[in-house]
This record gives sequence, structure tokens and C-alpha cells, in this order.
Amino acid sequence: MKLMQGRAPGATCIRSANILWHDGTNWDRIPFAKNAGGCGASMRAACIGLYYPHDDKRLLEISIESGRTTHHNPLGYLGSYVAALFTAFAVKEIHPYEWLSLLMSKYLP
Repeated sequence: MKLMQGRAPGATCIRSANILWHDGTNWDRIPFAKNAGGCGASMRAACIGLYYPHDDKRLLEISIESGRTTHHNPLGYLGSYVAALFTAFAVKEIHPYEWLSLLMSKYLP
């Protein structure tokens, strides 16, 4: 949280970050958040799409776990996954008009 000076993290992100140990080894102890959204999870997921644009399996795994770290809720997972996936689509030069139909037909059938 020291690195968050001058930023405005959301309440869910702050709550989860305060549970994490300094080395992040207890990331799996973040409790399920019944009312959590996914804004913070999705904001940091674009870099995952940049790193894994051609590896659908790793992109899915890493983005879901990244979202779960602070936003342990299906909306958090989905926000993180979609942000990473759409970034990967951009890297692969897929036209934005195709992104939603690809998401619904191929990635979330």
C-alpha cells in the first residue's frame, strides 16, 4: 500500500491488499467478496494481455488469479479476464468490432 501514495484505490482493493503479506505468499487467503466489482482487477490486467497475446490458456489462468488476488468475486475475475483478452486482441490487430462476438462465441461459449 506504500506504493499507492497519490492514487485512489477502491475499498475492495485496499481491504485485500491489507490482507496480503509483504511477499504476497498468502494471496490465496483473500476471502470471497460477495459485493466486490472488478474495476481494480481489470485496470491492472492489460499487461497480462500484452505478455500472453498468443497463449489463451496462460492468459486465462494468470488474469483470473490476478483478479482474484484483490477482487475475489466473479465480476472481478471477469473484469480481469476481459481486459487482458481485449488487450491481446488489440496486439493481434483484431478489429474492435469483432471483440464482443469473439468473447461470447469462442472464449465464453
